Amino acid sequence: MREYRILAGLSLAALVMTGCVSAGSADKTVELSVGQTRHLTAYRANGCGGTPPSFDAIASRLPKSAIVTYSDGGPSSRVSKDCGRRVPTRAVNATGVAAGSEVHRYQSGVVAIVVK
Repeated sequence: MREYRILAGLSLAALVMTGCVSAGSADKTVELSVGQTRHLTAYRANGCGGTPPSFDAIASRLPKSAIVTYSDGGPSSRVSKDCGRRVPTRAVNATGVAAGSEVHRYQSGVVAIVVK
């Protein structure tokens, strides 16, 4: 029983550290094949009416991934939950580089990525 409590405690600590980001909590799922590039997410300016950031400005804020690489998707727009309206954004594309699945938190929300 004691071993179970220790494992349960470690599991809870791991969930807290990851922010409880799981496939079940994803706002959307993006599926792609190795070598395929698809739109993944979009980043807006810090303010709701600002000019969208450059890809270079957001590249360091993108989560590390073992299954995709990120690239500039160019100017775009999306409805921002925080702003309550459509705002200009910088699109971010993902290219599958290895089969697997990951879940990451981006500015637009939680995205589950599946590379086949």
